[in-house]
Amino acid sequence: MHPAYQRLFNPDLRFDRFNPLEPQPIGLLDKHLRTAITARKEPLPDHPLTFILTDCTAEEATKWVRQHPSSNSTFLYTTQDDAAVTSWLFAERRQQNRQWQHGVFMEVAGSGVLITGDSGIGKSELALELLSRGHRLIADDAPYFVRGHQGIEGHCPDNIKDLLEVRGLGIINVRSLFGDNALKPHKNLRLLIELYAADHKKIHADDRLRGERGQILICQEMIPLFRLPVAPGRNIAVFVETVVRQHNLERTGNDSVKPGRIPIM
Repeated sequence: MHPAYQRLFNPDLRFDRFNPLEPQPIGLLDKHLRTAITARKEPLPDHPLTFILTDCTAEEATKWVRQHPSSNSTFLYTTQDDAAVTSWLFAERRQQNRQWQHGVFMEVAGSGVLITGDSGIGKSELALELLSRGHRLIADDAPYFVRGHQGIEGHCPDNIKDLLEVRGLGIINVRSLFGDNALKPHKNLRLLIELYAADHKKIHADDRLRGERGQILICQEMIPLFRLPVAPGRNIAVFVETVVRQHNLERTGNDSVKPGRIPIM
């Protein structure tokens, strides 16, 4: 079978997962692929329903489609080549599926962590402390998330790249103060930590053992959530590091608070 012909019917096509018209996939038909299909004299499949004829003029497209009628498919054409169209599909997919979240997105202990909470709770101050402890900033205040090959991927908008707004200090340039290693262009989101003002009287007994946990939907995927109470005198940076490391352990199957492992007093 011609290698180009195989590409069209390969269910693992890369652009199939990133096409902006999901859930209907798109088939790219370049010159070699169109020649192979014509030579085999086989009808086009019903799936995908949208075909893009690449590196193709209007006259060539009209002639080819007339030779290969399909009652269910939509045919588009472009003079651009396969690579350019694929790049465009990736860009469109990312743009249409961005989800913006308020908070500070950082790499902590190797994991992408989104720190959220009410205005004034201390998110940026916490980010500054984490930076001083060797962790890295992806985006402050307005990170956006997209679905990537490895899960939900977080990025920083270009207009706030390298910047962190800290109450009382104003806007600081993280790259200038901490160096290039203090920044990360993107990271997969593994955990969301929500800061809130502590009221220990309202913390349930189960939450004292395992912490206040939940999940939040981001880009159609459930992300683990950990709510962390903030109070004067608590080193929140250490708490965040501990939460992230504990979460990393749990992801590998090591849960220190499994039933039967807590001593009965």
